[in-house]
Amino acid sequence: MSASKPSEYSDSVSVSDSVSNPASDFASDSSSELLAPAGTLISLLAAIQNGADAVYMGASRFSARAYAGNFSDCELAAGIDYAHAFGKKVYVTLNTLYRDDELDDVMLLFDELYRHGVDSVIVQDLGLLARVADQYPGFAVHASTQMTVHNSYHAAFLQKKGVSRVVPARENSIPELIEIKKTGVEVETFVHGALCICYSGQCLFSSLVGSRSGNRGKCAQPCRKRYVFLVGGNPVSTDGQYLISPKDLNASENISALIQAGVDSFKIEGRMKKPEYVAGVVSVYRHLIDRIISNDSSSQKVPTRIEKEKLKKLFNRDFTDGYFLKNPGNELMSRKLPYNKGILIGKIVSVDRRKFNITVLLTSDLSAHDGISIGDIGKNMNSTEDPRIGFTVKKMYVGRSICSKAASGDSVEIPLPQLGAGEKLLFPSIGDSVYKTFDFELQKEISKTFPAATVSEEERDVFIEQTVSDAYSQAALPASLPASLSVSSSVSPSDSSPVASSNSLSDSLALYSSSTVFPISEMIEKLSPAESVQITVSFNCQIEAGKPIQITVSDSEGCQVTVQSDYIIETAQKNPFSENQARDLLLKLGGTIYRVHSVDISIVGDCFVPVGEFKTVRNKALQALLNERIISQRRQSPVGAVFSNNGIEKTDVIAGDVLPAQVSVCVYSEDELFAALNAGADRVYIGGDIFKDPLTQIEYGITVDMIPNIFDKLSASDKEKIFFKTPFITKETDFESLNQNLIRLKEIGISGISASNIGVYEFIRSNPVYSGFFRIATDSAFNLFNSDAASLFLKDGVSSVLLSPELSISEIEQLIRSSVLEHEGILPPVECIVHGRQRLMVTEHPLLQSLLKDMKQKDIKQKDMKSASESAGSDNKTLPFFEYAIKDSKNYTFPVLVDAVGRNYVFNSRELNAFDLLPRLLEANVTFFRIDGIGHTPDEIGALVRHYKNGLSNSNDVPKNNSNDGAEFTKGNFLRSVD
Repeated sequence: MSASKPSEYSDSVSVSDSVSNPASDFASDSSSELLAPAGTLISLLAAIQNGADAVYMGASRFSARAYAGNFSDCELAAGIDYAHAFGKKVYVTLNTLYRDDELDDVMLLFDELYRHGVDSVIVQDLGLLARVADQYPGFAVHASTQMTVHNSYHAAFLQKKGVSRVVPARENSIPELIEIKKTGVEVETFVHGALCICYSGQCLFSSLVGSRSGNRGKCAQPCRKRYVFLVGGNPVSTDGQYLISPKDLNASENISALIQAGVDSFKIEGRMKKPEYVAGVVSVYRHLIDRIISNDSSSQKVPTRIEKEKLKKLFNRDFTDGYFLKNPGNELMSRKLPYNKGILIGKIVSVDRRKFNITVLLTSDLSAHDGISIGDIGKNMNSTEDPRIGFTVKKMYVGRSICSKAASGDSVEIPLPQLGAGEKLLFPSIGDSVYKTFDFELQKEISKTFPAATVSEEERDVFIEQTVSDAYSQAALPASLPASLSVSSSVSPSDSSPVASSNSLSDSLALYSSSTVFPISEMIEKLSPAESVQITVSFNCQIEAGKPIQITVSDSEGCQVTVQSDYIIETAQKNPFSENQARDLLLKLGGTIYRVHSVDISIVGDCFVPVGEFKTVRNKALQALLNERIISQRRQSPVGAVFSNNGIEKTDVIAGDVLPAQVSVCVYSEDELFAALNAGADRVYIGGDIFKDPLTQIEYGITVDMIPNIFDKLSASDKEKIFFKTPFITKETDFESLNQNLIRLKEIGISGISASNIGVYEFIRSNPVYSGFFRIATDSAFNLFNSDAASLFLKDGVSSVLLSPELSISEIEQLIRSSVLEHEGILPPVECIVHGRQRLMVTEHPLLQSLLKDMKQKDIKQKDMKSASESAGSDNKTLPFFEYAIKDSKNYTFPVLVDAVGRNYVFNSRELNAFDLLPRLLEANVTFFRIDGIGHTPDEIGALVRHYKNGLSNSNDVPKNNSNDGAEFTKGNFLRSVD
């Protein structure tokens, strides 16, 4: 099944410096990297063969796409080696949050990847970032989009911590990307594939509702489910039921602008997609980028009609160009269909229920084995039944003749699928639309870029698995990552070591014998298709009687090797070996992964050279070069690298004072503030996001303008309790107003700041005027999941760190004990949210505004409008918390609020209530117990503060209740570890 033979090369085609294989004619501009997803090894091979400059992939553990195929340890090694053989880069995703008890194992995996030469890892966890930067200084770490980098200050913070590249939030515009680029970090941005409705890294929907965390790689995709829009508790009809399901991103029209903006890497989403999808999308963007960066002014700088059609055929929920140019509003959403829409190819003109077939008038081509879907997407959108039926076309007829292909304008008769027992077919109707969801001919054409292209998919996968296994076992390596990632792993000491080698390829030469075996090089050749991307080589051949045949081969990247034959050249009695013979043999590399740039031949005297011996040396020289390209990327672990933070065990005694337990509370009005203080709150958060009813324009929150009047009424001790919360999202243009607010707060005398994101934290910390005055508390967006992450900020002297709401009590206890500052031995000031409505999503999409704009006025009952307006008094502005909501299929209702700039927030259906867990949280040494008062009246907030103050003072009297959820309340993730 080998696509190209590892030992015997075909003599049928000559490839010289004047003739090139089209598959290798991809331009490669290091400043315009095309980065492809690889959920499996076959996807990695497909990506490279179709023009990717780099691939990103996940290990079988610790990856943000736990449900992708991902790579076994041996496949990881093979994937890295394959990419490096072709001069491409590999980035491994370690982009989830890790518990304290996992970080050591993650670091072991990282070290194995480091030694094998991985070009970078993509990380989300700040604790992992800190360890890598400390143990492996200078290694290029990429910050995942899960870090929610949405301003330049966040990028600057990460750069100081060792990050060389950031993947900004998909919500960033081109001007914002330019500002991030100015920090000096590389910028990588998604340009194609599925979108999250929420800022990546800040979505807790799947975690808090379904115990499957997106931040742990196991998102259940609640955004792709049906919801009913509620206003005042009443359902409102909407144009589709998938209210928070976005279209797919397609930024192909904006690539030129992104290149001009200085974007370094163009990333395609799709580690869970099939290899055909990866190959097809990569090929479109490869040719598009090449045209844009070429010097040919006549070349098209936008996708062609054929390329646009190809992207649609591969997969689409309809396309959006995202936020690069503007907020797309409703154009972002695919509310009628959450999965592949396909392309419209015709309409049904007749239905024969007796014969069980349909006749379709085609407006586009159709082939046997295509997948089709029938039914209008907008039909029966208020039904729980899917409006479409889908099946594979097994056969079809034009007239009375069976055919394999039909063209636009044909009327084609298609038998409906035979149903199994208990199956029910929703019969299509005349006039129904027909969509092609799987293009067999396109998939077949794409598969030619795969290895073993002529066999079935199952046989191909077996072939790949066996080829990889054989390669590493022949290299005297067990099929496991730690051994396979040793520096000498690609060569067996007994049969593949060079006679001489050097770490500096430019200084000396690796010398091999023609009997050397290169199993990994053979694997690379076998896994490459017949029309492969090629490696350009140059030959130098030395022929002299009494000496071995010697061929030196080099590439354009500085790798060079020499192979000598075991055979000793004899003097020719007649017909001596000629330079033309040698040249022909060196140029005849058709059907291989190599093409020749130049040939230099030296023949001394009349020499007898058997053709078979010469070809063996030539083949071995090429494999030796391939081997050198691979092993030149290997590294040794840094001297002194350790993989444990020697965290304090549970049985250890913690020295120092235990901080008194304190109640903190978030409030949104003056009356709520005084209610909290009068009830004994130890810390009160004000400010933050100001919410606004999109219909009545009533605002809910405490603005900076309101604070001077409030502060005049506070005692000196109460003023010390006040912390100003910054907005959850802080875009680049928001920092001027933030700066003005900080100046005013400083003048007023507020010294506490709750930094809602890392960009704000860096903005304050990097300004000595502010850093010397404000006490900073971190907020939930920091995603502090382990002690290493928390210590990054504790070492800076923050007032408190708010832990991730996805941690269980046992995990919180482990984190706190491991976070004890070694030089002082005291407990860290840790805060946990214990009560309130938890935020599940934050989105730039104007969800409420668009739904309210689209709905018919009669759907809002007048009493609901009246209740909304009457709910706000002139002095105490409060929004009815459930005025707007979305309801899922299980009748859970999720409130939705809009802030003053139009951003939308989705909250949990049930309120967090961890009162019963206070004794355990106290035992875990939590310091601050936060109540979020959103949606509560001042009286309710006062009662909650007193309730929790009493509970903390008399924890022995708190009733023990370890049940997780009730009818109205939830204990969140305190009693369960998220997947």
